[in-house]
Amino acid sequence: MKRLLITIILISIVIPSGSFLSFSAEDAIIFDFEDDTKGWDIPDWAYNHRDYKSKEVHISDKKALEGEKSLEVVCDFPGNVWAAVLIERERDMDLSKYETISADIFLPRKAPRGFYKARFILTVGVGWHFIEMRHPVDLIPGKWNNVTVKLEKEEVLESAWKGRGEKRLFKHIDKIKKIALRIEYDAAPPHRVGSRYKGPIYIDNIIIEK
Repeated sequence: MKRLLITIILISIVIPSGSFLSFSAEDAIIFDFEDDTKGWDIPDWAYNHRDYKSKEVHISDKKALEGEKSLEVVCDFPGNVWAAVLIERERDMDLSKYETISADIFLPRKAPRGFYKARFILTVGVGWHFIEMRHPVDLIPGKWNNVTVKLEKEEVLESAWKGRGEKRLFKHIDKIKKIALRIEYDAAPPHRVGSRYKGPIYIDNIIIEK
């Protein structure tokens, strides 16, 4: 009994309280939007850009994939032109130890089908280079859609990211300036047009994980 007590004391000294929680927290960076927006917002420039139709962003209890709340972005897509909404989080981050970034997105059933896509966009490096997902993910109204992309830490033959010139994500993965999520209404007049959609888009569980 005495030996067991000594062992427990030694473990408590070597592994301080909260160590397991900290270790778990390092495995993933999770934005669950249960309490606040966690720094995600519509950038000022998007309010005045003709292609971007974001009206407001806030926490909502109307829809959630997990927990009780999500991030609600209110949009106004005209339907007859390409348009988008964008939210971003501007923070310096080193993501060199992480493997993927993902988000869950819900469009109400009344949103016209066949037009919506989503992609992550990163602003990276001391030059604030713009790099986006090469292939966006189609979004289906009336269900939760998952968007996941690999964070590349070395040069690959088929990159999941594209940037202007020779900018590559793996060269700047330790110098992330902004993470953005863009949801697009992919209309292409005159042959590919839809109806107007004015209403909410829900975003939950933006996760960066190892």
